[in-house]
Amino acid sequence: MSLDTGRADQHGSHIHHGSHIEEVNVEHLHGEALGIGMATPRISWVYDSSIDSIADRRATVRIRRGRPGLSWQERTFRVRADGNVLMDCPDDPLAFGEQARIAVAIDDLPGNEDPSGSDDLPGSDDPSGNDDPSGIGEHAWSDEIVVEPGMLGPADRKAAMIGPGWYEPTSDWRHAPLLRTETSLDDRPVAARLYLSALGLVEAEINGHRVGEDILTPGWTVYDHRVHYRTYDVTDLLKAGGNGIGLWLADGWYRGRIGFCGGSVNTYGDRLAAYAQLEMTFADGSTRTLVSNAYDGRWKAKRGPIVYSGLCEGERYDARLADAGFSSAGYDDSDWEPVTEVRFDPMLLEAPRMEPVRAIRTTGPRSIRNLGNGSFLLDFGQNCTQRLRLRMHGLKPGDEVTVHHAEVLEPDGELSLRPLRRGVQTDVYVADGHDEWWEPRFTIHGFRYARIDGWPGELDADDVVAVAYGTSMQRTGWLETSNAMVNRLHENVEWSMRSNFVSIPTDCPQRDERLGWTGDIALFAPTAAFLHDVEAILTDWMDDVAAETERWGTVPYYVPFIPLAEWRVPEAIAIWGDSVVVVPWALYMASGDAQTLREQYPLARRWVEEVRGHLADDGVWDRRPNLMYGQLGDWLDPTAPPDDAARAMTAKELVATSFFQHSVRLLAEMAAVLGDSAAEDDYRSLAEHIRRGFLSRFVLADGRMTSDTQCAYTLAITFDLLDEHDERRRAAGDRLAELVKGGGYTVGTGFAGTPYLLDALCATGHVDVAYRLFLSEQCPSWMYQVRMGGTTTWERWDSMRPDGSVNPGVMTSFNHYSLGSVADWMHRTIGGITPLEPGWTTFEVAPKPGGGIASAHVTHRCPLGLIDVRWKVSDGAMTMALRVPAGGRAVVCVGDERREYEGGTYRLRFDVDPGFDSM
Repeated sequence: MSLDTGRADQHGSHIHHGSHIEEVNVEHLHGEALGIGMATPRISWVYDSSIDSIADRRATVRIRRGRPGLSWQERTFRVRADGNVLMDCPDDPLAFGEQARIAVAIDDLPGNEDPSGSDDLPGSDDPSGNDDPSGIGEHAWSDEIVVEPGMLGPADRKAAMIGPGWYEPTSDWRHAPLLRTETSLDDRPVAARLYLSALGLVEAEINGHRVGEDILTPGWTVYDHRVHYRTYDVTDLLKAGGNGIGLWLADGWYRGRIGFCGGSVNTYGDRLAAYAQLEMTFADGSTRTLVSNAYDGRWKAKRGPIVYSGLCEGERYDARLADAGFSSAGYDDSDWEPVTEVRFDPMLLEAPRMEPVRAIRTTGPRSIRNLGNGSFLLDFGQNCTQRLRLRMHGLKPGDEVTVHHAEVLEPDGELSLRPLRRGVQTDVYVADGHDEWWEPRFTIHGFRYARIDGWPGELDADDVVAVAYGTSMQRTGWLETSNAMVNRLHENVEWSMRSNFVSIPTDCPQRDERLGWTGDIALFAPTAAFLHDVEAILTDWMDDVAAETERWGTVPYYVPFIPLAEWRVPEAIAIWGDSVVVVPWALYMASGDAQTLREQYPLARRWVEEVRGHLADDGVWDRRPNLMYGQLGDWLDPTAPPDDAARAMTAKELVATSFFQHSVRLLAEMAAVLGDSAAEDDYRSLAEHIRRGFLSRFVLADGRMTSDTQCAYTLAITFDLLDEHDERRRAAGDRLAELVKGGGYTVGTGFAGTPYLLDALCATGHVDVAYRLFLSEQCPSWMYQVRMGGTTTWERWDSMRPDGSVNPGVMTSFNHYSLGSVADWMHRTIGGITPLEPGWTTFEVAPKPGGGIASAHVTHRCPLGLIDVRWKVSDGAMTMALRVPAGGRAVVCVGDERREYEGGTYRLRFDVDPGFDSM
């Protein structure tokens, strides 16, 4: 029985004071969209909690457009209030150099329509930008979002790639250059934009001030396919008279050493170069453009204070070589050299869909231990992707301060550096005798602990700050429970995600790897899409997946792809290749954006058609790839030896077949969404053929499987390879529970089975077993990592042994997000929310408490707004506070009760069986 006690707050009549619009966005960006790569971006807005119903209501979209700093043309458009997610822009396309400021207002009364019946209410010229021709009070409008297209057409690209002209005989440890120029302006511009890119990494300065807050610009792409550029508003940095522009360059991914087993150097080229285009508009409407080039003799180059910089190796900075004022006018550059133009097709330049890499947190050390002789060991309390910012003082010219970074400590208290392999993560500062704050510029490190050597005197906590970095994604998901270890695990998952979403989704942020492994994100995508809005970064990365698949003939193991060691030739392997189906589907379910499916549908079909050709006559994928490991199967099965991660208990062809069948079924769903009925029928038929072959080969008549493992039963159950009415499904669930119990309630799965293990137990009526396994603190388990002090999720279940020693394998990381895919189960089972329709327009609320967890609070910011569920169990009752965003619908299922709720805030009560929370 359930009792609806009504809404938690009554709003009365819809007469509001204020805009009632929380935010307005375009595409999947949050905040200012400067330099966006399209002329008519889609518009979204989110209603605040005062708005419950938007049915039969109208909204008004106001678009003020013009050249920045000059006059504005304003138009308003009447639209349906429930069209607030990815609405096609109702106005004409924007041109290069034009800006739009978009705001939204919702009518106070439902059904209040324009008497003329027109959806288009044109305004008038508004030179001041203060009038409101729409007649809607200014207080009713949302904050404006600024939208401005970047360089869209060939004529918009006016600069060249330029770099130093000197000969570099070495392939590593190369000196990083500086570039500079000057220009004189009669007047200060009213608007100025800098379009910046590089072959390598670049940071810009104007008149001594840094441009933007980004790091590692322009990010990692397949550079011979496309190169990102960033757009910056630099109006406030320019002045009448002389102006200086300076650029820092470094190797980065373009020509730096990348990857394991020695890695690859000069992967995309061996010449650093920068692209800079400064567009200025003046009060009289005139414009001026300054471009990077080698022909006018005004751009010059010199070796700077960064003696070398590698993403994995670290950075050496010699302050004695610093050129103070090199980006200011009047600087003496007589000893600088002319630049040279580097051959480059400017049409490869592309505005990124994703946000840049920026600082996400700063913190001081949790502890400092003096080791003697100028050495100090620092603990920052959190393993993540970060850099140290140090206040250098009391140093003499030539003094060196060295910083080593590591994720964990060895049992003797020393930094554990062995797992870093070639990626030594060592920064060196050489003093010039002056005090200053210093932070490396073109490297990043994965660490919790640091050792500083060569420090003069005592190291004070105020002398050092750790700055964490990651791609600037909007946080969208949270979970908190009555169990502190569960909360810590969820926090660990989030930190691992943030640490590895740095330009691309990587596997680890510390050792000599940091690659975009396709299998990891295939398994983690649903979790990622709950925790953050990842549509922008993952769709951007998928562009390179498509390009590399075209180049190599199959989906590579990682993207961008670089031939390394045994991974030199891509082969079709399950899970990793299935990413091109699984990731777009996860994004679609999170965002409801069918355009994502439309863009990725050809690649998904290509993958399925390729593997269809590898199947045996009975539909089983038993063809062994030429990769040394064959299929990777249940990679990092906990029984695998330290140096053979592919040795698993579950047959690899069973794993491959089950994942491929799952992809085929998802592809059929994609075809249905996109209206490709012929393909839908074909793929549903293929999926059924594979399912029958799977049953024939791998499932015995009594429900036992040929691989009697947790992974085998998990995949068969979760991917619906066993019909729900089939007695074998019940038997498989019972056998899975027996295996978990027989294993002492520890995990017996690797990459393939782990994301689905707890779901398989719950789906077959073993919720109590799922919770005992989830909360187990014995290795291998999630809580074992928490008990051992982990602040991120690990690559191996036993990356650290119970005695505190580090796993002896050559491949060990303490910051991988793959095993953190359990958070998806946590959100759906503990928190209790699951999308039933794309974009969460309809979602289920069905918490299944257990393990003594007596309360939970889950929130998710979906495209419609904030979903908020807070439940508590006590005295045979579950009480629940529920928030459904306007335009959404919640289906609440607790026990045998099923209730539906539209937008609004509710307080609910359900009678539950005694002991409901301790199943």
